[in-house]
Amino acid sequence: MSSNVLAALLGWLLALVIFCGFIVLLRYLDHRERMALIARGLDLESLQRRSHNRRTLRAGLITMMVGLALTFGLYPLGFMLPPMLRAAPFHLGPWLLPGLIPLGVGAALVVSYYLEQDGQPPRDRQRPSPPFTPPLENSQSEPD
Repeated sequence: MSSNVLAALLGWLLALVIFCGFIVLLRYLDHRERMALIARGLDLESLQRRSHNRRTLRAGLITMMVGLALTFGLYPLGFMLPPMLRAAPFHLGPWLLPGLIPLGVGAALVVSYYLEQDGQPPRDRQRPSPPFTPPLENSQSEPD
């Protein structure tokens, strides 16, 4: 094997090791966070539900912005095509689909995030506070 091929293979192997190490690090941090929550007695289910909702919103925003960037990047193709293919108004055409599809998927994820909100506070905040009891006065009984 030539040294260029060997260097390329070692580069890919190093990238794979870094990627897998990052995934292991994320899992370890998630485990430590979960153990700390359990030690403090916090409700894991409501925290997981909130983090899932935040992940849905984050994924939707990222997907939508990538779709928007692809759409803007592919729009000039409508001006470079032959006149026969530019017949659509505003130079729109099938070359915009690689951008419009992720834009629509991201918008659907963002909408689903807002539709899943039930308007109720999380379970750990729903617990009623104990009733107010006024402090007892210092009433000492008199000896007989």
